[in-house]
Amino acid sequence: MIKLIKTFFWKSIKSLCFCLYPLIFIYFRFIKHSFDAVCGEYCKNQIKNRGQDLRIHGFGTFTDCDEINIGNYCRIGKNAYFHACGGLIIGNNVQMSRNVTIYTANHNFKSVEVIPYDNTEIKNRVIIQDNVWIGMNVSILPGVTIGKNAIIGMGAIITKDVPNNAIVVGNNRLIGFRANVSSNVKLFGQEYPNA
Repeated sequence: MIKLIKTFFWKSIKSLCFCLYPLIFIYFRFIKHSFDAVCGEYCKNQIKNRGQDLRIHGFGTFTDCDEINIGNYCRIGKNAYFHACGGLIIGNNVQMSRNVTIYTANHNFKSVEVIPYDNTEIKNRVIIQDNVWIGMNVSILPGVTIGKNAIIGMGAIITKDVPNNAIVVGNNRLIGFRANVSSNVKLFGQEYPNA
């Protein structure tokens, strides 16, 4: 009897997989990209202060969208999270990968009446200047300014200002600088408009 139940169970699983495989294939081959594009357009339309040719590649969460200013030719990867109540300024040609988190406020942990924090927020504007490349899974904390042409490596946690042309990884670890960028260099967002 148990062998019969096991056989029936495995045959059911095989037939279910046989039926679902074409649907999964169709989803990943044809629908997923379109779904991400629609989600990106929805998120883009939430941000009123944006330059031309902003691309958001999938769904993201953007709070206090009126406090977000984004320049021209910027790209934002899917699953971005911008908590922007303290103000967020993003320059031109900024390229962000997936899962980038930007906070412009923090809980008020300095309260002497309530611990670990009270119900207010300490707000600090985040500024990301022109031509910055931000890798996957980066977290940027309140009050940070990232200088022009900087590169922020994958998984970095940015808690203090980053100078122009700096290459930063890990927890604010400066590992070098980019060569000086000429004024007539091509911009990624303009050179590859469909990226």
